[in-house]
Amino acid sequence: MSAQPGAARSLLATVVGYAIVAIIVLVLFHFIIGTILWLFRTLVIIVVIVGLITIYLRLKSPPDDD
Repeated sequence: MSAQPGAARSLLATVVGYAIVAIIVLVLFHFIIGTILWLFRTLVIIVVIVGLITIYLRLKSPPDDD
């Protein structure tokens, strides 16, 4: 008994379809993770800059004489 050509093509089409879906999911996953990391990095940079400006202004201001 030989394998049916239609069954082999159907199996191959299923494998190719799953491969396409996997590639799309990976690309979207990397895009989403990259966006989240970019937002986190931006937030950290803003917090560091605000912190440095706050420290600078506290050190620059004259001491309070009571």
